[in-house]
Amino acid sequence: MSFYTKLTEKLKTDVLSEDLILTPRSYFILGKILIIRLNPKLYKYRKIIGKAILEILPYVHTVVLEKQIGGVKRQPKIEVIAGCKNTITTHKEHGAKFILDVSKIMWSKGNKKEKEVMMNAVKPGEVVVDMFAGIGYWSIFLAKKAKKVYSIDLNPDAVEYLRKNAFLNKVENKIEILEGDCQDFVDFLENTADRVVMGYIYETEKFLPAALKIAKKGAIIHFHRNIGENQEIEFPKEVKILRMRKVKSYAPKVWHVVYDLKKV
Repeated sequence: MSFYTKLTEKLKTDVLSEDLILTPRSYFILGKILIIRLNPKLYKYRKIIGKAILEILPYVHTVVLEKQIGGVKRQPKIEVIAGCKNTITTHKEHGAKFILDVSKIMWSKGNKKEKEVMMNAVKPGEVVVDMFAGIGYWSIFLAKKAKKVYSIDLNPDAVEYLRKNAFLNKVENKIEILEGDCQDFVDFLENTADRVVMGYIYETEKFLPAALKIAKKGAIIHFHRNIGENQEIEFPKEVKILRMRKVKSYAPKVWHVVYDLKKV
C-alpha cells in the first residue's frame, strides 16, 4: 500500500473529502526527520497530518512542513508539525555523513546522481573551488579524491555545518573554508582551480567571470542553472561546452541542468 493510500485512509475521518484529494504523495527524509510540502488548503490540517505520518512511519522522529525556501542564502521556512522539536539531524549519502539543521539549511534531494558523476570526474591531485559550498554538498565528496578544495559560502549557518561535516568525514585537512561572497575571493584564488563547481541555479552566469578568473587554462567548470524549455544560455568565447545534462525537474517545463565547460 502506497504512502498516499495509507495517509488518505488515516485522514478520511478528519479531513473534508474535497480536501482529502490534495493529500501529498511524496516526502523526503533526512536522518529521522521527514520533510513534506502541503497544498496551502491543507495547512489547517497540518498537525493532524503530521500525527498520521508518525503513525504510518514509526522510524520517523520529527515531521517538518516546508513552506518555502528563499533568499540568497537559500534558507528554508519550516514548521515542526509532529514529533520531536529538535531539527538537527545527520544524513548519510554515498558513504558520507552530513549534519545539518533543517530549520536553517536546505538540502536538495535531487542531486544524488549528479554527485556520483562528480565523484567519478574529479582526479587525484586536483585543486577544486566550490563557489557555493553550503554545508559541503559537493566539497565533502570531492575532497575524498582531490588534493585540496576551497569551499566558499556566505551563509554563516552553512559555514558552521560545513566545518563540522569536514571533521565528521575526516577531510578537514583538505578543505579550506572561505566565508563570504565567492566574488570577493577572486584575486586570492586567481588561476588556482583545476575544477570549479558552480552549484547555484539562479542566473549563475553572473558569477561566470569570477569562475573564469579562478580557473586555470584547461580547467573544467561545472555550471548549474535552472532553464526553461527551449531556453539557451550564451557562454563567453573563453569556454567550450563539453556536455549538458539534466539533473532534475524544477518546475513545469523548467529543468535544473549542468553544463560542463572547459576554459580554453
